[in-house]
Formats: sequence, structure tokens, C-alpha cells
Amino acid sequence: MFELAWRGGATEARLHRRRPGSEDLPWGTLDLSRYPGAHALEARKIWSNGVFTEYASAAAFSSLTTAMLACGAPVDLVAMSADIVVDELFHVELSARLTMELGGAVPLAFDLANIAPVTTPGARPLVRAAEIAMTTSCVSESLSVPAMARSRALASEPLIRAVLERLLADEGPHARLGFWFFDWANDELTDGERAHLARLAEDTIEAYAPLWQDVPCESCALPAGLGGHDDAGKDALRAAITTSIASPLARYGIVLDDARIAALVA
Repeated sequence: MFELAWRGGATEARLHRRRPGSEDLPWGTLDLSRYPGAHALEARKIWSNGVFTEYASAAAFSSLTTAMLACGAPVDLVAMSADIVVDELFHVELSARLTMELGGAVPLAFDLANIAPVTTPGARPLVRAAEIAMTTSCVSESLSVPAMARSRALASEPLIRAVLERLLADEGPHARLGFWFFDWANDELTDGERAHLARLAEDTIEAYAPLWQDVPCESCALPAGLGGHDDAGKDALRAAITTSIASPLARYGIVLDDARIAALVA
């Protein structure tokens, strides 16, 4: 079962010196009595999952940092990747606190031994780093930006909007890191490796397709006050695939299959 631990003391103080402002958010302002119980439960599900995804992102950027070190990436680029790990763990804290204010987390079953991203067995260090940069930054974080922005636009509860704004402030650089890596690494990649990375990008996009495809919802839609998503958010995700992922990658000769992408966004 996925659970969080918090030590406090010197380690907490160190985190908050580097990521200040958490206590400035409007904690304690949620009035769930204004919402149906099903809506509050749906919010708990969404934010419980959000805690986990932020935690998984910390693991992914940690793996990316190690992979960058192994392939001799620029020191400042590696340092940014390592610093993003701290961003993500701060996001874990904020998301967890919000989840508790919504009534507490719902159970999530996951083996943390499997949380780090898996790369192609036997791949050379540069390609291992490129694979993680592709899946974690170029695709996942590039899709996170419009999704989170739409949730913020829909959220009228001050606390939920403030948490989303704080998370969103970090997401742009998280998405750009992967492309900055390819600025440095691209000349060292072979055409075959670029084709492999293109297929990997497509596979990752396909994994996220349920976010914008019309699939039956297992629970109620969230009211605007608690955030959530709508058709405009789905359209923003579809647009991001072209403008924020496919087009930038094409500059490095990493060309996605137009027919496959069109089928995914249809």
C-alpha cells in the first residue's frame, strides 16, 4: 500500500528553506458541506492519485539525474534535474495536505520497488538518459501543463486554486528540461536511436490517451469549485501533442508517426 512518511525537524526545515511558502496557502478554508458527498469522494480520488504521480515524478527525475551523470551531461543540466526532484517532493507535500483537507486519501496499491522508470536493457548511457528524458519530461510533463492549467481555471475554491497555481509554476521548466537535454545530446544519437525514441514517445502518448478520449466515467464529474477537467481541457491536451511534443521533437529528427498520432487524438 502506498503510504507517505514525514520525519520533521531539521530535514523538514531544510526542505522549506528551499521551497518556502507552503504555510501561506489558505489551508482550512474548504467547506465540503457545500458539495455532494460523491463530489468530495471524487476529489479525494483525484488528489490521492495526484500525490502518487508527484511521488513517481520525483523517482523519474531522480533516475534521469543519475542517467545524465552516467553519460556526462552538462553539470548545470544535471543540477536542474536534481533540483526538480525537490520540486516534485514539495508537490507531494502540498498535494497530500490538500488530500487530507478533502477528507483523507483513498487506498492506492503499488509496489514502490517498481516506481523508477524502466529503460531498454543493454542501452548505452546516453540512450538510457534520452529515454527517461523523453517519457518523463518531453511527454509526461508537457501534458501535465495544459491539464493542470485547465484544472486551475475551473477551480474556484481558494485552497485548490492556490495549490494548483503553486504546482503549475514549476511545470514549465520540468517540461523544457527534456528538450534542453536533446539540445546537448542530439548530435550523438544515431538515426536508429532517434527512430526508437520517436516510437517511445508515441507509446507514452498512447498511455495518456484516456485523459482526452471519451471513455465512460466510473464516478461523478467534479463541480467547478473543486477543479477537475472538461472538454476544453481535453482539447488543450490534444493540441499539446502537436505544439508541445511532436513539433519540438521534429527539430531533433525525432519524427512521430502522423497517422498514429492522428488516431490517438481523434
